[in-house]
Amino acid sequence: MAVDPARRKAVSEVVRQHPGMAVAAVSPAIVIFGVLWLVLGFWPALIIGLVAGGAGYYFLTRQQ
Repeated sequence: MAVDPARRKAVSEVVRQHPGMAVAAVSPAIVIFGVLWLVLGFWPALIIGLVAGGAGYYFLTRQQ
């Protein structure tokens, strides 16, 4: 499950040149984490966030 080096470099260059765009892209996840933290507490929110992040990484990088 390797990430394409060209895509990895392109993403890192976009984040480096436009950090505001990167924050805007992840802001829904930050809001959901905050809501989960308020409702469930820190540790369950952290576990749910890690599971969701791992699942997203898996689905974005799996071979098709």
